[in-house]
Amino acid sequence: MRLLIVGAGSIGRRHAANAVGRAEVLLHDRDPDRARDVAAATGTTACDTLEAALARWPAAAIVATPHGEHAATAARLLAAGCHCLVEKPLADRLAAAHDLVERAAAADRRLYVACNMRFHAGPATLKTNLAAIGRPLFARAHFGNWLPGMRPGVDPRDLYCARRADGGGVVLDGIHELDYLTWLLGPVTAARGDTARLGTVTVDAEDYAAIALDHGGVRSQIHLDYLRARKRRGCEIVGTDGVLVWESEGKRPEHCRVRLYRRDSEGWDTLMEEPDLDPDIAYRNMLERFLAAATGGPDTDLLDGATAAAELATALAIRDGEAA
Repeated sequence: MRLLIVGAGSIGRRHAANAVGRAEVLLHDRDPDRARDVAAATGTTACDTLEAALARWPAAAIVATPHGEHAATAARLLAAGCHCLVEKPLADRLAAAHDLVERAAAADRRLYVACNMRFHAGPATLKTNLAAIGRPLFARAHFGNWLPGMRPGVDPRDLYCARRADGGGVVLDGIHELDYLTWLLGPVTAARGDTARLGTVTVDAEDYAAIALDHGGVRSQIHLDYLRARKRRGCEIVGTDGVLVWESEGKRPEHCRVRLYRRDSEGWDTLMEEPDLDPDIAYRNMLERFLAAATGGPDTDLLDGATAAAELATALAIRDGEAA
C-alpha cells in the first residue's frame, strides 16, 4: 500500500518512522526542506507539493498538519480517493467536522481520527477487563502535564496547545480522555465543565478544566491541566462488582500499571505493569489497524469520523462554557 503523510512535524515524523516496512510512505510538508530532512531520517520519500504526492495515487493518508488545517487538508485527500486518518481533533470548527463526515460518505472513503489512547496499554486493559467489575457506575479520569516542559528548548507560548486560535487549550488537546470514556462507557448524553487559565505561563487558552459527563446514567469526571510538574494520566472505574484503576506517571520512562479489585477478593490483582512503557506501541497498533481498514479489513477500536464529530461538539461546548 502507498501511504501519504501530510505534515512533517513531530507527530508526522513519528507516523513516518512507524509506517516504514508497513507501507510505501510519501511525505509532504508545506516546508519542503523539513519534509526532505524527515524523509532522509526515516527512509521515506519526500514530495515538494501535495499535487506531486497525489499524482502517485496513495490509497491512504494521515493528516498531521496544524489543527486549523485539518479540515481543508482532509477534504482534499478524500476528494483524491484517500482513506484518511486525521490527527485529533478532526477539525477546529464543528461545521467543518460534519462536512468532512459527509464528504467521506459521499466518496465512499473511510475517515478516522487518531485517538491513540484507545491503543495504549492503560485504556486497552480497562476495556478488556471491564466486565470483571459488573455494571459500571462512575469513573474518574485525569491528565496533567507541565506546559513549559512539553517541548524542551521551545518557548511554551509558541506551542499550538497554548494558542486558542490554533485549536489549543487543554480541553481540545486532552480530548483523549473524553474519547476513551465514550469508548468505555458509551456516548455522552449531557456534559458541563469549568475551565480557567491558572498558570503563570502567558497563554490565550485554558490550562485547567474540570468536566462532568453523563453516559446515559453512568457518570464520569475528567480533570485536565497543564500545571503539574510531572506528567500523570489515569482512570478509575467503579462498578457494581469491583474497581479498575489505571495509573501512568512520567514520560520516557512512563510507568504504567492497571489493577483490579473484585468485591469478593482479598486484595488487588495487577493486570499489567510496565515500568518503561514504549510510547510508540499505541501509535504502531493504531497505524496497523488503520492500514488494515484502508484495505477493507475491520476497523475495530478506531475512532470513526461521525463519533469524533460528536465528541468535538461536546468538547467545544465545554471549552466555550456551554452546557452540552
